[in-house]
Amino acid sequence: MEAPKEIKEVGKATWEIPTTFKKGMLVPARIIATRKLLEQMDKGVFDQVTNVACLPGIVNHAYCMPDGHFAF
Repeated sequence: MEAPKEIKEVGKATWEIPTTFKKGMLVPARIIATRKLLEQMDKGVFDQVTNVACLPGIVNHAYCMPDGHFAF
């Protein structure tokens, strides 16, 4: 799987998807993972963390840990 093209590395093993990625995002989404782990993540992981970034009341960032996965 390929990570979204908008994702940017913002620190050692920290990646950020900006609020412009999806309509309704209130905060950026951050994923904590190595590049190798990030490249192995399912598209559903990116959908899920950016959906969390749309929740009312969220502040600062929505986070996904290195074991992030998507289940049907």
